[in-house]
Amino acid sequence: MSRSATRLLSLLSLLQGPHIRSGPELAKRLEVTVRTVRHDIERLRDLGYEVNAIRGSTGGYQLCASRDSGLPPLLLDDDETMAVAVGLRTGVNCIVGGMEETSLRALAKLEQVLPQRMRSRIQQLNRYTVPMPSTAPVPMDDPGLLVSLVNSCAERRRIRFHYDGSEDPAGVEVEPYRLIASGHRWFLLSYDVRTEEWTIHDAAGISLRVPGGPHFEARPLPAEDLETYVARRVPQARLWSHMARADVAAPAEEVRRALAPAEGIVASTGESTSDVWVGGTSWRIVALNLLRLGSDFTVTEPLHLLDELSLLAQQCRSAVAV
Repeated sequence: MSRSATRLLSLLSLLQGPHIRSGPELAKRLEVTVRTVRHDIERLRDLGYEVNAIRGSTGGYQLCASRDSGLPPLLLDDDETMAVAVGLRTGVNCIVGGMEETSLRALAKLEQVLPQRMRSRIQQLNRYTVPMPSTAPVPMDDPGLLVSLVNSCAERRRIRFHYDGSEDPAGVEVEPYRLIASGHRWFLLSYDVRTEEWTIHDAAGISLRVPGGPHFEARPLPAEDLETYVARRVPQARLWSHMARADVAAPAEEVRRALAPAEGIVASTGESTSDVWVGGTSWRIVALNLLRLGSDFTVTEPLHLLDELSLLAQQCRSAVAV
């Protein structure tokens, strides 16, 4: 890269900060004259970057988002790249609804364009950090694995992996289609090329062996509503130590607002009915979670949850007795 091109990239990086930078300050940082700075500012404008010039004693230059093209290209130094990667990896396992998939897509794009030295640093970050145990049944999936699965879906490449500790040397070979967050877990929707069936695998049980196999032609997906499709077929025993299923007389969206992602999986069965799996660390918590929905429900399994509900009903009657 030529010296002038390197200087332009450095100037662009400086202008992306939140502070207005004066001409003399930029000249000192870049080790050039103020006249050269003004010349480079014009070159950036010719390339389509919107650089504002603020007059006055406290004035200077600052890069602004273009009104026509939206967010301009970003340049990050090594420390900034590491900070973004840490934030995105945290977002993959965050509890803020809707942030998981957004963080994963951004992380996949970031790691694809990083130089090897930075990619290695970020991989070491995952290797040498240890999450604190949580009281919620939320697994800490390897973000590196999730990124590999997303890339395989996007590139339409077969993958091969061992699942849940299986020692079968052949492993599982699939066409990956979607990575779906359900019940605050990640599930891979794929087509098994050997059994010729659609399959759903918990990402926590995947040990990837061949991340980038041959290309495949995309098949029609098994359902339009993939979240419901996965929710009805997910291996429920993975989610909680105690769980129950109930038919709830409320729309799925209303039930989802009442339950945290780690508390239940909701599937729509009609305009005003839902099929709900609710979990917890005890039957008492499962029962209370169902009551907290504020809607009529019928327990379909396990029926011994009815004993816990009856005990709660007795305690409530005693509490309100005059």
